[in-house]
Amino acid sequence: MISPDQFRVNEVWIAVRVNDEFLLVQNEPYDIYVLLDAASCYVFGHVLSRVVDELPQEVDVKELFQTAFQAKNQWAYFLILTGNSPTDDIFRKEAEKNGLSVKIMNESELKPILGPLKESFASSFMRGSK
Repeated sequence: MISPDQFRVNEVWIAVRVNDEFLLVQNEPYDIYVLLDAASCYVFGHVLSRVVDELPQEVDVKELFQTAFQAKNQWAYFLILTGNSPTDDIFRKEAEKNGLSVKIMNESELKPILGPLKESFASSFMRGSK
């Protein structure tokens, strides 16, 4: 498993789905994908993706990367993807356009970084949605 202290701030960003259960927006199921810094666990922002045959818009992913760049005034060196998301190609494409190398890691290896984020999200946004 990897932990935040194995990275320098802005060395590695992670793009991952943060919700384990669908989030209902106007009775439509959505997933939420975030982009975060692996060392600080700072979340730059998110994009929504309707679960039924729709991926995040490329323009939204591009804006998310631009938000991250503006927050740090530089690009990370690597982007980590979990390799099991239909959005991986969109995030990979945008990362590579901006000079980031892409690594695939099993989500279970990222638990020390993603676990607290997912738990916080579930307790803050998912309670009462069942």
